[in-house]
Amino acid sequence: MQIKLTAVFAFVLLGLLILLIRITVITATNGNEYAKQVLSQQSYDSRSIPYRRGEIRDRNGITLASSERVYNLILDCMAVNQDRDHYVQPTLDCLSEVFGLDPADVRSLLDSEKTAQSQYQILMKNVTEEQKQAYTDYKTMTPPEGLTEEGKRDFRSLRNSIQGIWFEEQYERVYPYDDFGCKVIGFSNDVGDGIVGVEAYYDSLLKGTDGRTFGYLNQDSEYERTTISPDHGKTLTLTIDMDIQKIVEKHIQAFDDLYGTDETRGKGAENIGVLVMDPDTGEILAMADNTGYNLNKPSDLTKYYTGAEIRSMSETGYVDTLNSMWQNFCVSHSYEPGSVVKPVTVASALECGAVTDTDTFYCDGGEFVTDTQINCDNVYGHGDETLEYAIVNSCNDALMQIAAKIGITRFCNYQRLFNFGNLTGIDLPAETTGVVYTENSMHEVELATCSFGQGFTLSMVQEACAFSTVINGGYYYQPHVLKQVQNADGIVEKSVQPLVLKQPISTQVSALVRKYLTTAVQKGTGRKSQVPGYLTGGKTGTAEKINPDTHERDPGKYLVSFIGACPMDHPEVVIYVIVDEPNVQEQADSTYAQELFRSIATEVFPSLNLYPTEPVTPELLSFLGLTEDDVVQGGDTGVMTFQAFDSYGTLYNDAYVNEEGVVVSAQGQPLEGAYVNDDGDVVDGYGNVITVHKTQRQTEEVIDPVADNPDVASPPEEVDLGDTQANTVWSGVTGEDLNPAGENAG
Repeated sequence: MQIKLTAVFAFVLLGLLILLIRITVITATNGNEYAKQVLSQQSYDSRSIPYRRGEIRDRNGITLASSERVYNLILDCMAVNQDRDHYVQPTLDCLSEVFGLDPADVRSLLDSEKTAQSQYQILMKNVTEEQKQAYTDYKTMTPPEGLTEEGKRDFRSLRNSIQGIWFEEQYERVYPYDDFGCKVIGFSNDVGDGIVGVEAYYDSLLKGTDGRTFGYLNQDSEYERTTISPDHGKTLTLTIDMDIQKIVEKHIQAFDDLYGTDETRGKGAENIGVLVMDPDTGEILAMADNTGYNLNKPSDLTKYYTGAEIRSMSETGYVDTLNSMWQNFCVSHSYEPGSVVKPVTVASALECGAVTDTDTFYCDGGEFVTDTQINCDNVYGHGDETLEYAIVNSCNDALMQIAAKIGITRFCNYQRLFNFGNLTGIDLPAETTGVVYTENSMHEVELATCSFGQGFTLSMVQEACAFSTVINGGYYYQPHVLKQVQNADGIVEKSVQPLVLKQPISTQVSALVRKYLTTAVQKGTGRKSQVPGYLTGGKTGTAEKINPDTHERDPGKYLVSFIGACPMDHPEVVIYVIVDEPNVQEQADSTYAQELFRSIATEVFPSLNLYPTEPVTPELLSFLGLTEDDVVQGGDTGVMTFQAFDSYGTLYNDAYVNEEGVVVSAQGQPLEGAYVNDDGDVVDGYGNVITVHKTQRQTEEVIDPVADNPDVASPPEEVDLGDTQANTVWSGVTGEDLNPAGENAG
């Protein structure tokens, strides 16, 4: 018996020894694999921490788009159902009292076979910080006074029985000014992708990278948590000035209010576009049209359509309508510009030597080009004209003669130099190139009509850049809306500097054309654009539109425009206004665009600290239909500034005679040795006599007529640009352009 027991014991001991050896071998060879399997069955968690999309600000630091932290309210049904008797009712009471949720709806989630074991049920979206804090306060509330100790224990027990509620962090894109600057700012969708505007163009900079937090069991079976912080998006500062943008949008709305009807859905014109830019930097200060929308509700069409109309739209029609509303007219729409391009034609002719400042032209009402009669705006003819008055009178006949002197090859070359038919490279999406003729497709008739702005198309930003080049000394600046990029810590990573792409014309030619444009406003077709107190210059435009169905000129359908600058001795701002098919019986009147320009400029100039320098006479106010109350403060004094020396030899560029008859500086300080003599002239400190008599301007009405040219050349159907767009323009700031954080900051 003892021998049997010994044998059994030895056998069991041998078995245990073999098992121990086997376990040792398994642990040595496959231990990590089995450890991972065990750990994978243990309790651990992992969740994403969303990044914050970068802010968008105006040039003065005002926030135009931001991302506010919100939460999804999540219910873990499995956690609540672990002890239904204790957890369900306190949890339902909490959700009802704090968030206003229907207990029956929540109970159905806990009871349903499909969701009873779910750990992720979204009960509520866009929960605010205040609501989240209210939940925390509710759960940690101290027992009310007056309860017994047992009552306090029961109160705490109920609060501790609230289970399965947690908050998933999200960010909601917020636009604090609703439709303000919508065509520039654009918007992003629910998943954080930019759709239009700056939001789309600089999507890669505004986006960040999600972080992550996760818990796990370490090798000692201890629970640990690791957090990787998110990388938030960049903050973009734009060149847009909120004050100027507000002025532009206010006056566009006023035009719509004045001329809009129910039939036109409240719009005063088919399209109204306004662009304000700095001609010396290419910075866009404001940009708007009359199809604005609420950035916080970008798919809301109720501003323009009734509910019945929206419901009747097909899916394709609905999408097309949204895209049309979101489109930026100033960048993505092309049109025949009309006479606003005449300064570009004249500048090109001067630069290439085809004409000189002293040349004269004879207008007899039109030109017979090959087999086509092309009329001037004045069918009776302007007679003899100087080059300046070809601009002042907006004479098509003279412009056709000038274009003939330039020739097709050089004309097309200068169109390319001024970027007509090419991208400007503005850092906004969906820019159009417009269409122009090439040397091979242009003939004498097309050359003639293109000289005065019909026969090719362009965009507002193309014309604004070309006009700026003509008046700023001849330098073509890259237009842009981005001014600065900062990281999430506020460190400047990139400042966008003005970029000169080329110089199509000389400073001498630019000075001549500035003079012509100044006269065009003082004495020519642009007189209605005058801003009392300021020396402005500019050019009107009236283009007969083409019927898209017949592809022929559409009688009665016109696009009128005005582009102007100030001050003309050194322009600091360009304002371009388009009124496309104004809602009036006679559309061919650029006065609509001129008066819109003037109303905008009257507020924009002081906003840019431009000081009134010109006399304001009763005759001028009467001609413009204004009163002294409509004039910029300081512009109604009749003050004319001039250059003058004091007795110490200091030159003052903005001296004037104040109301007491004293010669003073722009700051109002008397100039030593300067005085007003008996003739009313100023004698400065060096004895120079300066005549500052106020002069009245002509008061006869000057109109901007339009020639009846139904058969003038239309723009070409399409243009093959080939590779001409490649590497010719700046494409905006990208991640590769940014310096490491802190380098060259500021």
